[in-house]
Amino acid sequence: MKYFAYLAIMVLLISVAGLFYLQRPDGQTWLTSDEITRQSSGIKEQMISLSSDTLARAVKVVSETSQNFLESITSDDSQVAIVIYKWQDKQGQWHYSDRPNPDGKSQQMILDPNDITVVAAEDTAILKGSAKAANMPSLSPTPISVYDPVVIKQLFEDAEQVKSTLEQRTKALEAAQ
Repeated sequence: MKYFAYLAIMVLLISVAGLFYLQRPDGQTWLTSDEITRQSSGIKEQMISLSSDTLARAVKVVSETSQNFLESITSDDSQVAIVIYKWQDKQGQWHYSDRPNPDGKSQQMILDPNDITVVAAEDTAILKGSAKAANMPSLSPTPISVYDPVVIKQLFEDAEQVKSTLEQRTKALEAAQ
């Protein structure tokens, strides 16, 4: 295999070198160094012109895009209503999505961004050392096991708190319709 590769490379080199010595019917050789230099400089000039045209188009697209983006940020009409879909599953649980329910009917809801208020969801009471943070029940630093009654009780309390919070939010969303 190794000798075959060497043989193939040698045949290719001899073929290319032969083009410099073999003559066409008009008496000229098939390849000359002047012709290669002329053609390579022509290709080089074409590549430079293509790349400069491409660069000019890219600069134009970037400037137009940035201008459109700035206009969309500064204009008041930039906020478009958002469409969401609402449906209830067999268990009575409400679902909200940006896509309609694939298994059944969905109610289309339109949200106006001007009517949406975003509030940061963080509790900084612990940073201030408030009484609320001090009254929180503390778990033992290293529970005896996963089946520790204190840990299980706290998990159930946390789950109930999350459930009630989600129910309140769902009712608020339904009332906002």
